[in-house]
Amino acid sequence: MKPRVLRKGDTIGIISPSSGAAGLFPHRVERGRAALESLGFRVVLAEHAMGRRGWVSGTPEERAADLHRMFADPDVKAVMAAIGGDHSGQLLPHLDFDLIAANPKVFVGFSDVTVLNLAIHARTGLVTFNGPTLMTDFAEFPEPPAYSVEHFLRAVAEPIGGGAPIGEAVPTPAPIGDLAPAPGWTDEFLDWGTKADLTRPRALKPSSGWTWLKSGRGEGPLLGGCIESMQHLRGTPYWPDFHGALLFLETSEDKPSSAWVDGVLADYENMGVLAAASGLLFARPYGYDEEEREALRRVILERTRAYSFPVLADVDFGHTSPMLTLPVGVRAVLDADARRFAITEAAVDG
Repeated sequence: MKPRVLRKGDTIGIISPSSGAAGLFPHRVERGRAALESLGFRVVLAEHAMGRRGWVSGTPEERAADLHRMFADPDVKAVMAAIGGDHSGQLLPHLDFDLIAANPKVFVGFSDVTVLNLAIHARTGLVTFNGPTLMTDFAEFPEPPAYSVEHFLRAVAEPIGGGAPIGEAVPTPAPIGDLAPAPGWTDEFLDWGTKADLTRPRALKPSSGWTWLKSGRGEGPLLGGCIESMQHLRGTPYWPDFHGALLFLETSEDKPSSAWVDGVLADYENMGVLAAASGLLFARPYGYDEEEREALRRVILERTRAYSFPVLADVDFGHTSPMLTLPVGVRAVLDADARRFAITEAAVDG
């Protein structure tokens, strides 16, 4: 089940399903709102989007109600998280998946929003999007990274015809197509509390491209997200079926060690996740130096040694910036010999 393509003038609803950071850093919310409005969208904030209740934005019931209202409102065409956190899982017992399924629309976020992306997809079949949140890339100074904006629009808003204007009447959206690395990237932190993030852009490092770790060709639906957040779904009814999937994984700003990732990937072996998958994509890790990145690559190679699928590392999604928008549940191809990563199916309907 696919959401309707976004067009100029459509409204994007903002929720805070976990962290209360929107209330702490309202300047990031306003910058993100302005960026979306400059793209031609309207923006509306949910009732508790700016809330603060300890480390979350509201009670689980309040946060779930915000999500429900956004899905039920016919004027809202997309739902975007303000930011992640660590407590989206608290919403799951309160979610009305029938309501969500009856009102399919773009739902986008990353990090802890992985929990909702995968749970909604597993329970309804709705394509969700692992992509930027309001307070991350869209709020960057002096403007959002062009790569992040381009790939967000390609995933959810670009009509058929290879660059036709948003809003143009078209019969069927096109597949996202071939993807390429960003020319540069950053994991620099400029403090939001002191508003250092308003003083200059974050420093970019030149990109050496993506790293092909294993040969082969795999094709299947994209499934995955933040590896730490996915831990919240194990053993629950919301864990997806990875049979034939291209598994994509990223690490958060908490910078889990290679030893920790090694343990989780070993769990995935024991759970049959890796045996079921048709390929693996691993994001460029946030906060790692080159020695740590190389240690992580060795772990990935060791844990996937028994499988014939291709493995691509250091991909532009997740906590480093800029980032791709990856549609959960949409078919893609990973071809190491052709050095090709492409999303071969449209992620939205006309």
